[in-house]
Amino acid sequence: DSEIPSAVFLGLHLLITDPSTSPRTPVGKSIFGGLYGLGVFGLYALLGALGVPTFYDKLLCVPLLNLSVQRIDRLVRAFERSPRGSRWRFEWAAQRLNLAHMAVWIVFFAAMTATGQTDGRHTGDSLPFWQQACAEERRNACERLIQLESTYCGDNSGWACNELGSHYVEGRITETDLDLATAYFSRACEVRFQAGCVNVLNPESPSRALPRVIDLRLLLREGGQNLLEMSEPDLYARACGHGWTFACAEAPRSL
Repeated sequence: DSEIPSAVFLGLHLLITDPSTSPRTPVGKSIFGGLYGLGVFGLYALLGALGVPTFYDKLLCVPLLNLSVQRIDRLVRAFERSPRGSRWRFEWAAQRLNLAHMAVWIVFFAAMTATGQTDGRHTGDSLPFWQQACAEERRNACERLIQLESTYCGDNSGWACNELGSHYVEGRITETDLDLATAYFSRACEVRFQAGCVNVLNPESPSRALPRVIDLRLLLREGGQNLLEMSEPDLYARACGHGWTFACAEAPRSL
């Protein structure tokens, strides 16, 4: 993933730039794009509040925008014909305007590349990031942490299962549920995570432990394949880059 989600990128470049379903006037195109951006953010908040998958926020506003194309163009042309609008009107040749757009995109993506915002690693892929955000009580951070740990537990990460069980015992970021906690501890124990086995025997005082190498191979996959072929030094270096502080000390030792 990257700072610009793939779905939004495709939406910007394919859905709302389609000549047959976007405004013809330059100002109308700008308004159209701005409304798409506002629609994405607005729908993300709305769908999240309703408990609906937020992935659809990139798509739901497109049909409504397509229906508004002619009205947007009419409003823009009416404004341009008015005395006030004529002062701001400018005419550029299509080729010159296209070159200007290309220059803006080149500068934009060059700046993002220079700051590391287009690489494969995304801040939101880092569990320590969400742990810190949850501790700071940022909006939806604890829910996202639980969601990520549930995903990794489903991938048989003993560390993630043990963390989930601990959350349901402590009741700090989610409701207390000892039965569910015991189930997560049992799953952690099944994949030979020692702290999980200890917690099965004494779930009311959960024990925690650092992720093992096999856990890191799951936790650092960034939505891709498990890192089964990566060497331990590279794995610890990758973990260090993701904010796992213990891995920064382990990386030199594993060489």
